[in-house]
Amino acid sequence: MADGEGARPHGLLRSTPVRQAIGVVTLMAVVGAATTTVAFLRVREGLEETIRTSLDQTAAGLSTARTAADLRNLVVAEAGATDPELRIIVLVLADGRSVGNAEARLDGGMPSVAPLSAERPLSDHGYEFRVIADDRGTLILGETREGIDDISAVFIAQAAFSLVPTLLFSLLAALAIAARSARRVVQIEDVLGRLAAGDLSARVAEDPGRRDDLSRIAGRLDRMAAAQEASVAALRQISADIAHDLKTPVQRLALLLADLRDQTDEGSPGAALADRAMAEADRAVAVFQSLLQIAQIEGGTPKSRFRAVDLSAVVATFADVYGPAVEDGGHTLTVEVPPQDAVWVQGDRDLLGQVVANLLENALRHTPGGSAIRLSLRHDGASAVLSVADDGPGIPAAERPLVLRRLYRCEASRTTEGNGLGLALVAAIADLHEARLDLSDNAPGLVVSLALPLVAPPAAGADPATAAWTDAPCPLAPAPRPPSVRAD
Repeated sequence: MADGEGARPHGLLRSTPVRQAIGVVTLMAVVGAATTTVAFLRVREGLEETIRTSLDQTAAGLSTARTAADLRNLVVAEAGATDPELRIIVLVLADGRSVGNAEARLDGGMPSVAPLSAERPLSDHGYEFRVIADDRGTLILGETREGIDDISAVFIAQAAFSLVPTLLFSLLAALAIAARSARRVVQIEDVLGRLAAGDLSARVAEDPGRRDDLSRIAGRLDRMAAAQEASVAALRQISADIAHDLKTPVQRLALLLADLRDQTDEGSPGAALADRAMAEADRAVAVFQSLLQIAQIEGGTPKSRFRAVDLSAVVATFADVYGPAVEDGGHTLTVEVPPQDAVWVQGDRDLLGQVVANLLENALRHTPGGSAIRLSLRHDGASAVLSVADDGPGIPAAERPLVLRRLYRCEASRTTEGNGLGLALVAAIADLHEARLDLSDNAPGLVVSLALPLVAPPAAGADPATAAWTDAPCPLAPAPRPPSVRAD
């Protein structure tokens, strides 16, 4: 399972399950906050109504006094028995003097109060005031807002210690559940990506005990991939069987044509026709041989021959082999290799040699005389990158994936020699070595790059075949132009 993307925070936030979880918890938070706010406003409104009712009752009790003196006496009696922290009762007489349990005055119609003494402090929570003025004086009544502040503190505490933790816990739980679903979605996406890239063995392999929709999708995806893999395997087997069954008759036909050519007088029309027939027979044999080789490579058979290979020695060998062909075609070949003595990769040296041969042959065949070809090998982190670049016409970006298919030929190259299997063979060898094959623009021309993982050099004496690479002739590319190499 390749769930690295889903494991990263930004990957999780982009996933639909996580976004849905965040959306649900956000909705819960909005609903919870709205409900709490409405409840708080209703409770506060009730408390304010209670305060107003208390003020009205107090004012009604004091309004029974008929004269200013009676009102003054009632205020003095009531104020003496009332705590100013809870209630303010003050009468401002016509001459400006005041009586009550606090100092009070009117500033622009608004009451302003102060304590009479330190022993009788006022409320820290403020007051709800009622002012009544008539010919007897101005009566200032105030009811503390402590109850409103207390209920506000209760709701704030509820939000801080109940609502917020509940939402946070819900969010974490929802994210955990959603992240689990998101990882399964990412796993399905990864399998789809691998299938699209050609890895038909990719499977989700979901737990059969699950019965949810993702499990059903994963099961159907696995069944589809299995059917596709079986179909492709059957098609490849048919291709290999046809190539195998026809290879021998075509080879016999080539031998018969060779006998016919020997029995034909030199320079006669029959001799020219026999030569052309022999050339076509050789081409058919090469096609069958390449198809069989691709089938063997795709079957993984050559992996049994994998060992540490000095890729720099492979490059040097084929640079020497193709030197005469480059000169004959009027091309120039530049070879760039690291200054180190060896660049070790794990693979089959013959197949890696064939990659170099096919790419060089491809560059020679599809570039005009005088073109420059660069064969290079470099380090790129933990990889060795082998590339062949030319300054020829190149391949249009839309056709680069297509030229890796069997028997595909660009429209511009149909008049040149080849059978459309050279780059397909390179792609098959790259897949066998789990290497990254890339076709890019050389502006102008084409760059074909192959990135293989670097490995440690073999122990002394452990790999005599690789050590003897430069001492033995290469079976794939006899000079000057390897007839066994059939590139695009």
